[in-house]
Amino acid sequence: MSKADKLLAKLKNGSISAQEMKTLLGQLGWVLARQKGSHEQWLKNGKVITLATHSKDLKPYQIKQVLKVVEE
Repeated sequence: MSKADKLLAKLKNGSISAQEMKTLLGQLGWVLARQKGSHEQWLKNGKVITLATHSKDLKPYQIKQVLKVVEE
């Protein structure tokens, strides 16, 4: 099982940290387009994900948003 597979499992379980989310997005081909303060915008194929990484924990809506886009 690769690191990306393990992080995907954590994402589906809802127990992923902000740092792990950034690592996963990078491994899946997403590119950090810009960062302003604690907000990051990740791009891939015209799709945008915005992460608010105020702390090490992500909000449930952010996890659901990323899960929806990653599973497409």
